[in-house]
Amino acid sequence: MIIRVLLVLAFGLVADPTAAAARPVLDWVVYDDATLDSYSVDTDAGDTARHVAVPRDGAEGAKRVMLLIPSRSVEAYTLAVNTILQVFARRQVPARFDIWYYDNDETVALEALRWSYDQPVDLIMSAGSSATSFLRAHHSGHAIPAVTSASKDPIASGHLSDPSGSGTNIAYTSINVETGTLVAYLRRLIPDLNTIGLIYSENNDSAVLTQVNPLKAAADRHGLTIIDVTVTERGSAEQELEDGLPKALERIRRLDPDFQKSILLVTGSTAAYERIAQINRHAGRLPVVSMLPDIVRAGEESALLSIGVNLTSALTLAAVYAVDVVTGDARPGDLPVGTVAPPDLAINFLIADRIGVKIPFSFLESSTFVYDREGRQVVAFGQRVF
Repeated sequence: MIIRVLLVLAFGLVADPTAAAARPVLDWVVYDDATLDSYSVDTDAGDTARHVAVPRDGAEGAKRVMLLIPSRSVEAYTLAVNTILQVFARRQVPARFDIWYYDNDETVALEALRWSYDQPVDLIMSAGSSATSFLRAHHSGHAIPAVTSASKDPIASGHLSDPSGSGTNIAYTSINVETGTLVAYLRRLIPDLNTIGLIYSENNDSAVLTQVNPLKAAADRHGLTIIDVTVTERGSAEQELEDGLPKALERIRRLDPDFQKSILLVTGSTAAYERIAQINRHAGRLPVVSMLPDIVRAGEESALLSIGVNLTSALTLAAVYAVDVVTGDARPGDLPVGTVAPPDLAINFLIADRIGVKIPFSFLESSTFVYDREGRQVVAFGQRVF
């Protein structure tokens, strides 16, 4: 799923420019039927920034969980809310969820944190990398445990130095694939791989920290040459790629004249990955691989392959961690950084045929999403689509 962070538009005119920002309005999360079968959701809980979801079979003895959402990303955080609530329901752990939306306003986030202490809640969960950074800065060491979800690698982000556990009240999970694992999969696709054209946005700090920098740091060790293809922002990305891709491809050609030992690798930078059709047009027969499963999709406007973590898989893992912590089966500081392994693979055989690349059979066996030679989806979440 493509993650898009939408800016909240101001309602009405503010006469006094020093006046406080409007209260965040949580009116964009969509609760699906499975969630509503298990929970009664109050979207008018006396606060526009908060929803309350209570188990339909009774709240007596239910754990209290606060879910902290930083921004209006309709697809991503709707998925986060529904996935987390449904995992608790499937695991038969009754829980009341208070879903707080702070719209990147730290004042509101701090209010939510104080509110959680006053109740007190049994568990706090962050949704997204910025909410995770907020919890680490303001909640680390508190008695109430916390679990992160939908967040980039906490080690590359500077939150931890050791993947074996935080030793604090916060358990971390990650939506990133470890660099060595990524390179191993790439070398199974292109055994003699020696050059990667790395496409990313310079202004996407989380992608640079958790995807670009780790790959560059490991490049010499893996015998790889990294050639940057950068954009700055969505508004200028088309022209920047139009200028930058031919130059990068010429550099790749000097190292690999037949394009038999090279790939273009697209990071999770929105400004980069949403230009996949343009990238394909320049790439020709050079394989385009993505770190985000959602860039492999039906038809021609697709990467050949993705090696990444589907958001649903990552959210499910985070919710399982949360269940284990809130029920007392695990201490948050003892849990290793939660990662989805093996990574989710998505394959488009229409693209593979067009550029003449053979997909290893082992990829097909372990794939999460597959599109056939006509570009139609035939496997979703590891299950055949009929």
